Amino acid sequence: MQIRTFRAASLQAALEEIRQQMGPDASVLHTRQVRDGWMGWLGRSFVEVTAGLKAEPEFALAIPPDSSASQRKVDARFTNRSLAVSTLGYGESATARIDPQLESYRSELLAHGASPGVVDRWLRSANSFAANVDEIEQPRWLEHLQRSVARELKIAGPIRTQPGDRHVVALVGPTGVGKTTTIAKLAAGFRIEQKRRVGLVTIDTFRIAAVQQLKAYAEIMDLPMEVVEQPEQMSSAMDNLGDVDLVLIDTAGRSPRNDVRIDQLVELLRAAKPDETHVVLSATCSADAVRTVLEGFAHARPTAAILTKLDEASQTAGVLSAITASDEFPGIPVSYVTHGQQVPDDITTADTESLVARLLPVQTSLPQINAA
Repeated sequence: MQIRTFRAASLQAALEEIRQQMGPDASVLHTRQVRDGWMGWLGRSFVEVTAGLKAEPEFALAIPPDSSASQRKVDARFTNRSLAVSTLGYGESATARIDPQLESYRSELLAHGASPGVVDRWLRSANSFAANVDEIEQPRWLEHLQRSVARELKIAGPIRTQPGDRHVVALVGPTGVGKTTTIAKLAAGFRIEQKRRVGLVTIDTFRIAAVQQLKAYAEIMDLPMEVVEQPEQMSSAMDNLGDVDLVLIDTAGRSPRNDVRIDQLVELLRAAKPDETHVVLSATCSADAVRTVLEGFAHARPTAAILTKLDEASQTAGVLSAITASDEFPGIPVSYVTHGQQVPDDITTADTESLVARLLPVQTSLPQINAA
């Protein structure tokens, strides 16, 4: 097999280069995000793609022939390829032995709430990565583990708006995860940085403080705001916002176990007809708690997840294991992460590299990195 590695600023650019130099029959064997500079710091980020000809079809993904596809569609194909190809990894058999050093991560991942089935899949995938890489030094097991997790993560990308084309986005989730503050961060970003006309709607009438908090943000940013208590009020509230490009809907925190309150939320959302619904999850919660939220808010049909309080989370293994796909759950893509209370600064578009970099606590990860 002819195997070559390409580096480019984006995945789409790398695919185009592979297509030009190796032809349309080339297959992608491996992709990863890398950074140059000193030990990966203070450098630029780029994509490294390993491609080959005459690859085994069951373990390689053919390069999409449509080079004009958007970056988000291309990213989605590669982010999800592990589930479509094999849960064991490239070329790995079901009886492949897990290296003892890699196996040592099992108990730690389980301690942080990752389910045994997810942990086994991650370890097998990491073992497969190591088997397909020629390494002179000791294998970088943590890096391979992070890479196996990255293969399964789905990234939604940011909210996209166009001037003159109203886009409606609702945020749902349990109490205390930071929905109202996240709404304010998003509103400020689109209003100040992207120069979009933004309107706010709150249906969080259970907490007077929440309405007052959002109203204060609206006044500071000079944004129209409407309060809705009943589904039949939604249409007129939307009209009262005027000609805005983006409508952000703040909802009351609901217990995912309270079916009545969830049904009320669904009725209000049905009246609002959001283009996107983002479920807000705290990165500090256990994997079981995150799964409970996702199950409880399933009727709201969330299209993406926002991870909050990343600055307070010692690791991301638990929450990442809960949002990746399983036999019972298709997985949910991540749109944004928040890492502080400052509006609008402490919010960024989610990316795989930063999420898997904090897979395990720093005090555990650093010795492994140094050893590599």
